[in-house]
Amino acid sequence: MQLHVLQDLRRKLGSVSEYELEEERVVAGDLVLRDLHGTVSLLRTDRGLLAAMDATAKLEESCSRCLASVLVSVDVRFQEEYVPVVDADTAGRIYLADDDEAFRIDSEFWLDLREGLRQYILMSEPLKPLCRDDCAGLCPLCGADLNARPCNCQPETDERWDALAGLKQEMDEGE
Repeated sequence: MQLHVLQDLRRKLGSVSEYELEEERVVAGDLVLRDLHGTVSLLRTDRGLLAAMDATAKLEESCSRCLASVLVSVDVRFQEEYVPVVDADTAGRIYLADDDEAFRIDSEFWLDLREGLRQYILMSEPLKPLCRDDCAGLCPLCGADLNARPCNCQPETDERWDALAGLKQEMDEGE
């Protein structure tokens, strides 16, 4: 997920380069992606390169109910500007304002797409991934996987509701 972009930075403004992305496994911070496929185009700007990514991948997640490992399909589309820290022609240092939030191209002209990828996936990943739609989850008392087998736990009752439960029982018997 790193591209050497020295030649791209030496091109004239408005030049576009296309790269095919095909990665079996990508680790982007705390995220692990499988089977990443797509393209990234680099547009030469006056400050650096505008990277436009269009890709699909499978994200390793945990089921929000039973914690089983699950692969979730994600689409990644983003555009971000990457600014070099060193001038490609003169090798002079480029100083950027501290509040400039553009991604950086390192001093050896490697553009690393992983952090941008990670940030955009965090915005688009499912909030509660499930291993299957009818996942029963875990027993809140013993932690047993209810998809594998039912547990023998009795639901806990709050004794503050006992008087109301007794009243309900009396009403049911009176009918």
